Amino acid sequence: MELEEFKKSFKARYKSTSSFFCGITLMGLDAFILLLCIGTGFFIVNAINNSWINFRSFVTYSRYLPLFLVVFYAANLYPGILLAPQEEIKRISLCSFFGLMGIAISINVEARDRWPISIALLLAWPFASIMLPVMREIFHMAFRNSKLNSVPVVVFSKGDAANIIVDRLITHKEYIYSPALIITSSQNHPETYNNVPIFNFNDQIFNMIKELNIKVAIISDYSEHLPLLQTTFRYLIKVPKQQIVTNLSLHMRDLGGILAFSSTNQLTKRRALLIKRLMDILLCLMALPIVLLVSIFIIIAIKIDSPGPIFYGHKRVGKHHKEIKCWKFRSMGIDSDEKLKEILATDPVRAAEWEKDRKFTDDPRVTKVGKFLRKTSLDELPQLWNIIAGDMSFVGPRPVTQPELKKYGEYEDYVLSAQPGLSGMWQISGRSDTGYEERITLDTYYIQNWSIWLDLWIIIKTIWVVLKGKGAY
Repeated sequence: MELEEFKKSFKARYKSTSSFFCGITLMGLDAFILLLCIGTGFFIVNAINNSWINFRSFVTYSRYLPLFLVVFYAANLYPGILLAPQEEIKRISLCSFFGLMGIAISINVEARDRWPISIALLLAWPFASIMLPVMREIFHMAFRNSKLNSVPVVVFSKGDAANIIVDRLITHKEYIYSPALIITSSQNHPETYNNVPIFNFNDQIFNMIKELNIKVAIISDYSEHLPLLQTTFRYLIKVPKQQIVTNLSLHMRDLGGILAFSSTNQLTKRRALLIKRLMDILLCLMALPIVLLVSIFIIIAIKIDSPGPIFYGHKRVGKHHKEIKCWKFRSMGIDSDEKLKEILATDPVRAAEWEKDRKFTDDPRVTKVGKFLRKTSLDELPQLWNIIAGDMSFVGPRPVTQPELKKYGEYEDYVLSAQPGLSGMWQISGRSDTGYEERITLDTYYIQNWSIWLDLWIIIKTIWVVLKGKGAY
């Protein structure tokens, strides 16, 4: 591609080279959602006793919204580019809590009879902690292909590292950064990768970048012209050549002038295990009434659809190699084992699929009701008992069978150092479409980076993935 041709396509693709549109739009969205959450708190208090509070008066508290926006801005939430989802939820939750708490305290100092308003404001906090991240996610999805919501970046790299970075940025458009071109020092390279032009560095390229006012560069395995790049780009993102650590809670250490990083397995800490267990119990108590009601209809449907037991207990390997039974609503016929042996013996294509994933894309053993239960993940509701019993958690690595363990290799003990989960990173990243190599990567990432915020994000994403029904069979 010629430079003039690239410049024309660049100007047609990008209306701006900054994140101003994203930041200012998120500010307006956050202000609107915060006001709705405050209104929800007022509505709840008013519903308890309408003499305590005037529901419509919540609108008067819109005067505090600029304060929230300033706090959010100070927490780098505008535009919040490349923030890990769990970190975004954490910052939103903490900023909302301290903002609402501050308002509640200040109005009580002014007049002590305003305690119902303080309760309403505090009730707004859990809604804000959930709705703000959800609406931000919807915003990014709605505007993921918008010319105003894409910030062009230049990727500097010698080889395959550039391809990986470009693939990630294209897949995760919620990051806002869009790969505009790749600069490489390699002389043997294709003209494009994934429709992104590739050039060698020269003075013409450098002048073109300045002319187009591209502000962001991502550097990986590229050591040439670093002083020049540091003075040219407003933001430089450096990707380590060796991705030896995937822990977001890294701490920098000084070893006599040598830069080092320390990390830990988050789920080995007693405090973390206690918090996670308390969270599981609380979520079980909240979900139990709804689960019991839905289960009645599922039990009736299973009995009408096919003969056999209601529940099915599948042996899985739990924490520290403990054998557990993962309970599910039965979704197959009672002769499923015999059918499996017949399929593996007579159908080499399906036999190969079973050997690879331990699943069939279109399993002939599944009943009519079973297909619906699997599509909606309702077949997994009985695993609530596994969580109550302490064999599983709401969020964790994918529970595996004994034969599957050989695919985990040296990561076997590491993955089994945590309780398996009803949902997890694998669930929100493709469900049954996720291969073993990717599952291992996702499970190890989860164990290294666990936090209550990561669990909350996974639970929110799980609801969305289940509603879409993608990757379930």
